[in-house]
Amino acid sequence: MAQKTEENVGELVSVWTLGERMGKAAKPRNFHPPPHIYDDSPEELVGKALKALQEAGIQLIEWKTLLYRRMGVPVIVKDYHYLVPDESLTVASRVLEEDQGLARTIPPPLLLKTGGDFYARANPHRLTQYTSMARAQHLVLYPASLASYAPSELEPKPPLTAPSHSLCEDVLVPSPPAVYASILRMMRSYSKYAPTRIMLESDLSELIGYNLYGLEGGFVDVDDEELCEELAVDRRVEDAVSTVKEWRSAGQLGEDSEEWIADALVDIVAGKRTVEDVPWADASH
Repeated sequence: MAQKTEENVGELVSVWTLGERMGKAAKPRNFHPPPHIYDDSPEELVGKALKALQEAGIQLIEWKTLLYRRMGVPVIVKDYHYLVPDESLTVASRVLEEDQGLARTIPPPLLLKTGGDFYARANPHRLTQYTSMARAQHLVLYPASLASYAPSELEPKPPLTAPSHSLCEDVLVPSPPAVYASILRMMRSYSKYAPTRIMLESDLSELIGYNLYGLEGGFVDVDDEELCEELAVDRRVEDAVSTVKEWRSAGQLGEDSEEWIADALVDIVAGKRTVEDVPWADASH
């Protein structure tokens, strides 16, 4: 099970700035960031941006890094990811750029080819003045159809930011079973070696390790019998399988026609299958 280290998380979430370093940043011809905008911290800018988006009537769904952290995965929050209704994506980006002064960055061609839809379908808006890959941060918007959550799977909750910076009261947060169902559904929509699917496999592994198994390290060497006994791995797996079966009984893992989602998740959690065994699409993405 892959573990997301500080080094590789930083590599994944900071690469937007490569476009700027290569002269690929896209800004309106007359765009001028407000004076001293970057005197505010990224969290403060996000808080103001979320409030502006909500005042514009745009619904926000917490996604990726923030959502995984809420579910117990100790990822480093560098970029802030949210889903918005597909029909509102253009307006939302305009609010961030023109009203909030957050320039939009276009990922360079290399990342568009190798990073999959997490780059190709993203609207990243820069939160810092830095252009180095190690320091840049973004507020990233995606079309909600990418994750395909149903309204019944979402619940209003306070944003996962420092309380003093939470200028909006709440955002929509998917339930845990909805998160797993969405990831599996997305994985099936891509070809086996598509970049987006490979990243989803890593996300799924970490969520199972940290969220369902409750392992502080996210994974354990199953060949280390002494450590497995110390961590009560067998009991953790049994409890996790029971949780997934409860979700299935409650109809929380997709629609009736998606029974394969529950079957796949039960088998993966039980160790009968791996994340690489999730069905994939024939056509390449």
